Amino acid sequence: MVADANDDRLDWLSRQWNETRADMDITPWQIWGRVTRIQEIFLGSISKALDEHQLNFKEFQTLGALVLSGPPYEANPNTIARFNLLTSGGLANLLARMEREELVTRHPDPTDGRGVIVRITQRGLDLFNAALLAENAVEHALLAGMTAEERQVLAVLLRKLLRQIDSVKINGR
Repeated sequence: MVADANDDRLDWLSRQWNETRADMDITPWQIWGRVTRIQEIFLGSISKALDEHQLNFKEFQTLGALVLSGPPYEANPNTIARFNLLTSGGLANLLARMEREELVTRHPDPTDGRGVIVRITQRGLDLFNAALLAENAVEHALLAGMTAEERQVLAVLLRKLLRQIDSVKINGR
């Protein structure tokens, strides 16, 4: 399937599509196909590392949001929601489960009679810190074939692409 040592499966598919539909510019597909495949590999690898620390990705993101808030590592659900892109109902369910697992506690918000404050527990902090080291090791392993300069160039290009995409509306969305 792969014709040259530097080819990946998308190169082979691209050649097939170029032969079948020479009238189409498939370079966007080459980019999105690779981004999608990278995401699948990344999330699968990260999930395995987090599983070893009894966390899933959403729990990890939530604990990370609390850690980033600084001591005493607490925040309201709206702040946490910015990190994990869950609906309010989805976040409430996640926080309830995390509270049962003794990863977080919830208590009334003294500044908002209807709100709550979520605080990481020592167990949650310990699991997060261990998982963070494992997650970071996986990230480095996945990028091991790139030089520091290549990583920097890729980060700049992806930032540029993401900023452009964030501003584009397709079909009114």
